[in-house]
Amino acid sequence: MKVASWNINGIRARKDALLSWIESRQPDLLVLQEVKAAAEDIPAEIADIPGYRKFWNGSTVRKGYSGTGFLLKENLFSGEVIWEIPLFDLENRTGVLHTPLFSLIGTYVPRGESEEHYRIKLDYLESLRGYVSELLGSGKRVILTGDMNVAHRDIDVHRSQNKPGAVGLRPEERSAIQRQIDGGLRDIMRDLYPDRKDLFTWWPYWRQARERNLGWRIDCFYLSAELVSSVISASVDTEEKSSDHAPVMLEMAFD
Repeated sequence: MKVASWNINGIRARKDALLSWIESRQPDLLVLQEVKAAAEDIPAEIADIPGYRKFWNGSTVRKGYSGTGFLLKENLFSGEVIWEIPLFDLENRTGVLHTPLFSLIGTYVPRGESEEHYRIKLDYLESLRGYVSELLGSGKRVILTGDMNVAHRDIDVHRSQNKPGAVGLRPEERSAIQRQIDGGLRDIMRDLYPDRKDLFTWWPYWRQARERNLGWRIDCFYLSAELVSSVISASVDTEEKSSDHAPVMLEMAFD
């Protein structure tokens, strides 16, 4: 099973690139962030793409802002699949698919540039932690994925951008991510590659930043412990350059 997550940075602007990428990579489950479109404004070529069920938490709070979506290959699961937008969701940033194998949470964490939005970010991260904790406590296996907008550790940001006090690097944000891990989730990419310093998923629009790999690792997969043994590989698809984020990929096998 191939599970992918991608901050598409505008599904209408990236329509052709997304269609091409889906055709090439054939994900079984795809979580999209920053769709920037209401459900009714999703391009028909994507809304009607054959072989997939679609679930949208589109841009309703503000036109052309935020928004998340899921594409699920038809007949991937033999049992029931339930779509949920959790009560703590704000700005159309969250979606959950409860499947027979796991609950898949897709998130687009607020950036938090202003003081007010930074507080919203911290509150959102705490609500997300509480939601994951409830799922784990009820016996669910969990995959949390998406654009976390936090570089958890210094190794997750290029030294040229590791500036104390910068949003995305502050102690409170990093502590929020650590609480998710302490609560029972594993950062699978870092588990597999504990010392790699080049696993970046987002690059600023500075000249040559992407070409020189001056980036941040903020697009992640966090898995409950029971799912770790099912992981075959985790990777960053650096070949895909149409968005400022690269897709991240998780390959799993289930008996």
